[in-house]
Amino acid sequence: MNPFPDENQQRLLAAHGLDGWFVSQWVSLEDGFEVARRLHFPTETIEACDFQTAMRSHDPAGSGQRVWITPHAPGWSHVLLLRGGQASSAEELSRRGRRVVEISYASGEIDEPIYTHDGAYRSIFDETEYDVHWADLSYDDMMPETELLDQFLIIIGRITGRFLDRDWISSQGLLCIKS
Repeated sequence: MNPFPDENQQRLLAAHGLDGWFVSQWVSLEDGFEVARRLHFPTETIEACDFQTAMRSHDPAGSGQRVWITPHAPGWSHVLLLRGGQASSAEELSRRGRRVVEISYASGEIDEPIYTHDGAYRSIFDETEYDVHWADLSYDDMMPETELLDQFLIIIGRITGRFLDRDWISSQGLLCIKS
């Protein structure tokens, strides 16, 4: 895997409508239906769709929860929060030895990526096994939030084995809805 993505991660998101609000989780589970089950989405509210269809539900202030779950890389799924305010329970997603990496970017403010393993929350920067993933980056918490977002997404891409890309934007996933 190339250590850097083909495209700036933040600009890719912005070009596809995810510039002001981006909340995502990467889950070490390949089965999107299992991810949806762990998040307690009713089976009858799950439908297959592409990114453009899912983005019609993108409304940070909307009520109810909506996510789009896609395959990400071998062993990983990606959960994109479309509506609902907060990311789904990383504790629930990480049960039975699974890992979850999550990021939250809203209105120019970004939170440091959170890492959850088997229900225990940690800062990704406290996990020595991941040091190698940012050692060559110019990470500085004083840089503009858009640059921080790009840096954090590069770190997550290195951990999961895949950066966000145009193939992800054009992929099929599961739109899951909860009132």
